Amino acid sequence: MQFDIITTQTQLSEYVKTLDNSPISLDTEFVRTRTFYANLGLLQVSQNKKIALIDPIAIGDIEAFWQALDNKSCILHASSEDLEIIKQQKGDLNITLFDTQVACAFLNQGASLGYAKMVESIEGVLLDKGESRTDWCARPLTAKQQVYAAADVLYLEPCLSVLQTQLQAKGMSEYFEQECQMILDQKMQPLNPDKAYKSLDNLFQLDRQGLAVIKALAKWRLETAQARNLALNFVVKAEHLWLLAHYQPTSFNDLKRLNLAPSEIRIHGVQVLKIIAEVVKQDPDSFPPLVTRLIDFPDYKKSLKAIRDKIKACAERHELPVELIASKRIINEYLSWCWKLTNEQRLTVNKPKLLTGWRLEMIGHQLDYVIN
Repeated sequence: MQFDIITTQTQLSEYVKTLDNSPISLDTEFVRTRTFYANLGLLQVSQNKKIALIDPIAIGDIEAFWQALDNKSCILHASSEDLEIIKQQKGDLNITLFDTQVACAFLNQGASLGYAKMVESIEGVLLDKGESRTDWCARPLTAKQQVYAAADVLYLEPCLSVLQTQLQAKGMSEYFEQECQMILDQKMQPLNPDKAYKSLDNLFQLDRQGLAVIKALAKWRLETAQARNLALNFVVKAEHLWLLAHYQPTSFNDLKRLNLAPSEIRIHGVQVLKIIAEVVKQDPDSFPPLVTRLIDFPDYKKSLKAIRDKIKACAERHELPVELIASKRIINEYLSWCWKLTNEQRLTVNKPKLLTGWRLEMIGHQLDYVIN
């Protein structure tokens, strides 16, 4: 396998000049353990059967490459984390995405088929995945690492070509393209610090003042994590946010009694106590409404089963993985939209996935009976 290794600004500038409007295969190798943002260790690119390994650690600024992606067709596999890196580095996702894992799903090869399995199935090639857990930010990269990285883009375009032919024959090409665009649109949605608390567990156990506290703390935690590039739980653990919201401590002794990590108390104790004190002083009418669990609605289990049965039948009819059409999370999103919002509120928020795009056409129109 032949590939070029790009380690200087001059090499990168010359390489960018060679890029044309042909599809570009992309993959990234990164490390993210204690950081909020992934640390990019290597960028693999293939276009017109020419592979380049771009070393962002050696080069430093690879902005020229990111901007060269504008309006290009980009082929990735299981693109979620790669897209996060591209957005972080580039500032947008102004590309056309072709995710081969999504294509495999529409061809009923599993909802999350791995790259190696796809290559084996389509190309008949067994890939060595022994370097998958390597430290991609360490230097120098070994010859084995380089070959492994290059192989991750070598087969993307030929596999996509086969998959697109099969999608066309199955009548799923338009749905596949819609899903890829939906992935891009979802990744471009900015994080809303005011809604950070909604992803935390056991909110239903808090009263309105407790919800106001955890909302303020979750917002502060997210903004602190972003500013300091720390993983969220390296600021304050999620379960500790709940304890703080429930018990609402007023002193350092109170914090210690909650068994918070010593580093959490030492570094953030003053700020945490300040946030709690400020929330407690606020007008109670400004506090968030109580959280109601879907499972507490009388018809939840019955409606969940009815929707799952319809989705399963639809999946069998179209030969698709059930998870591609709707996971439990997607069904719950739909039920929350139906049951927790008023008619007026539904007009002002985004529709759930089951009522948009190809899902609406395939199954969503059958679900109106659960809207109260």
